[in-house]
Amino acid sequence: MSVGRVILIVLGSIGVLFGLALLAAGGFLLWADRAEREDGYLTTPTERFSTPTYALTRTRLEVDTDGEGWVLNESWFGKVRIRGENAGEKTLFIGIGPQAEVARYLGTVAHANVQDIDFDPFRVEYFSIAGGAPEGPPTEQRFWAASASGVGTQTLTWKVREGDWSVVLMNADGSRGVAADVDVGAKLSFLLWVAVGLLLGGVLVVGGSTALIVLAARRRQPAPAPPAPSTAGSTSAPEPPDRAREEPPPS
Repeated sequence: MSVGRVILIVLGSIGVLFGLALLAAGGFLLWADRAEREDGYLTTPTERFSTPTYALTRTRLEVDTDGEGWVLNESWFGKVRIRGENAGEKTLFIGIGPQAEVARYLGTVAHANVQDIDFDPFRVEYFSIAGGAPEGPPTEQRFWAASASGVGTQTLTWKVREGDWSVVLMNADGSRGVAADVDVGAKLSFLLWVAVGLLLGGVLVVGGSTALIVLAARRRQPAPAPPAPSTAGSTSAPEPPDRAREEPPPS
């Protein structure tokens, strides 16, 4: 087998593996889009978040579309939902506000910032900031882009906008010791189209790469040999018939 054909087979094999990876990714996204949605939101499992301080925050939520506002359209990516229920008897507050305003409000307040989250298995890392009590309860602040508070399950729905944002969980009265069971959902209408695109791309890549391998591995048929000369009868060419000789006239 020639070196060129070996190279084609290797490239085809790599293409098949890449196509299978596309199919696996597309299948996973399709499953997530169909199985993990709730009321149109792709939702995380409900998990317990808690801190002995006055607030739980998730900062540095940067939304930047480079001026492409259509990305934040509700039919593409437009809404986030946060649901929480206080694990104790206190009234829960959930708010989303500009990062600078939240930092100003909680700058001297003891709180914990969520640094990293894993859901399988669930694990959360907090970064604790020392400080005192807030000057006023969160319900009295006017900078929140969206908020929800009350007894029982609270649902915050926020239409995503460009900017730097922070999510805050507190007791509505601003007291110490926050504990809540929380899940987060987002409307990702584009997820289905991404899944379909990956599946189609995977089928095309696998099909093309398989055809390349088959063509490269196929042996060329040897050229047919010329027919051997016939051995029957005389091997010499037949002599042409003698021409009639004219006899000289009698003298």
